[in-house]
Amino acid sequence: MNVTLEKKDDLNAILSIEIKPEDYKPGVTQSLKDYRKTAKVPGFRPGLAPMGMIKKMVGKSIFVEEVNKIANNALFSYLREQKIDILGQPINSEEKESEANFDEEGDFLFHFDLGLTPQFELNFTSKDKVTRHKLIVDDKEVDKEVENLCRRYGSLEKIDVTEVDKDSLSGTLTELDDKGNPLDGGVSDQTSTVLIEMVKDKKEQKKLIGVKVGDSVDVDIFKLFNGNEKVVASTVGLPAEGVKDLNKNFRFDITEVKRFIASEVNQSLFDKVFGENIVSSEEEFKDKLKGNLETYYASEAENHVDHEVQHLVVDKHDLALPDEFLKRWLQQTYPDTYTPENTEDNYVKESNGLRAQLVREKVLEQHEAKLTEEDINQASYGYTAQMLRQYGMSNPDLPTIQQFEQQNRSDQNYMNQVRDIAVNQKVTQLVKGMISVKEKEVSVEKFYDMIQKHNEKHNH
Repeated sequence: MNVTLEKKDDLNAILSIEIKPEDYKPGVTQSLKDYRKTAKVPGFRPGLAPMGMIKKMVGKSIFVEEVNKIANNALFSYLREQKIDILGQPINSEEKESEANFDEEGDFLFHFDLGLTPQFELNFTSKDKVTRHKLIVDDKEVDKEVENLCRRYGSLEKIDVTEVDKDSLSGTLTELDDKGNPLDGGVSDQTSTVLIEMVKDKKEQKKLIGVKVGDSVDVDIFKLFNGNEKVVASTVGLPAEGVKDLNKNFRFDITEVKRFIASEVNQSLFDKVFGENIVSSEEEFKDKLKGNLETYYASEAENHVDHEVQHLVVDKHDLALPDEFLKRWLQQTYPDTYTPENTEDNYVKESNGLRAQLVREKVLEQHEAKLTEEDINQASYGYTAQMLRQYGMSNPDLPTIQQFEQQNRSDQNYMNQVRDIAVNQKVTQLVKGMISVKEKEVSVEKFYDMIQKHNEKHNH
């Protein structure tokens, strides 16, 4: 057997494997003997069937399997022994056609295309700068948070008549014809609730002021829901495609009128937010809120630092890749995802992710850093807490996080995600030590304006 490597350039190579009969015959013979020992052939006891009969039954399949096994082992042994790093997996060569005739016992010559991992050095220096923002939590921010909490823990109370845009109306909607009568076969008696301040059209909004239970208001269904056809469809109980056939004119028969009453700043609010008797005065309440806000905004600012570092990982290393090889490999490996029509578009995201992965691996290698069990545990707890918040638990306690975290560990997809998170966290911390991180005070409003502009620029 002979294995040779032909480098076409720094990123592409052809690996050739020449296999002769003396390479595969011993294995084929042994496999036939092993099969004969347990083969159930009518008229013969196990192990006593004629070898000629065994060859006719399974000889070719064993022959093919043995040759392919030798080729596969030779390929990956060569890569391992020669320390050749590849991207994706070897695929049949496009340039050189393999010589493989399984109808006779002769020489075989296999050719495989390889995509080689680019060789590069890390390009981080102390001249690379990111900014850690310190958000200013002043009295104005604390007062805004108090106002938010008063709204969150407020209540809706029935009133006689709508007077302000904070009021809401509940009732039934009925589709009208051109003469203002209920449309025969149209939408009827569909219940809905409308918060007046959410109606953007001022004329439409004005119709809803001064309304009481028992009143009927003729409305434009599309203006009432700000032209959002999905909301209109959901409200009137029609599929999305049915909205275009609706008449715009509807009658809104009012059955309930309510006003939102914000919570007062008192002991009841303190207890709802922090627990019973944890806070006993407004001053103490605001001090505790300020501390919570400072902790939250510090976390938000650090998340943005980490995000900027991730940009540096890619932006500072515009690595060349064996693009055409990778596109072919993706199409052959994931034919349902990568088709000739969409591969070019999908490959952009795929290649950027691959570049980032290569840089992360290089950072870990250069620092001789390895993931520890503690790294995995911290990432797992953090990821579980994040999922619980997405499910609606705003502040999950530690026992709850631990319970769900243990359950999640049995899911391999979850553990793969956790490992990726742990790698990103470790790499980010290492890169922070290689660059300069400066600090800057900024208002909360300016910080989030900056985040929005960043997201728009990078299509996040």
